[in-house]
Amino acid sequence: MLIIIAGIFLYKAIFSSKSKDRFLDEIRNKGIKSIVSKKYINYDNHNIPFLVYGNKDSIVVYRYWWDKISVEDSILKPKGSSEIVIKNSDKIEKFDYQDKFGLEPNF
Repeated sequence: MLIIIAGIFLYKAIFSSKSKDRFLDEIRNKGIKSIVSKKYINYDNHNIPFLVYGNKDSIVVYRYWWDKISVEDSILKPKGSSEIVIKNSDKIEKFDYQDKFGLEPNF
């Protein structure tokens, strides 16, 4: 029983960090310059919040960001960056996926 528990612990320790790295790589590979057309929560996939932009492309956002982003806001994300910028006539918000994971920025 102890071996099984240790195996599960090691599996989660190894693969959860790879999953986070893979997620950040996917975010960095996206370049976005569009308008938020829809917000939705995917209840079938762990209640993950998404923003839909452009021609039905979407991106995951964190719940902390959810109330700060509105439909028809501009969304900008340079390819290679982990930061998105949300703008409208009243505000400019910057959110960084890398900071959400508690990682140090790459300077």
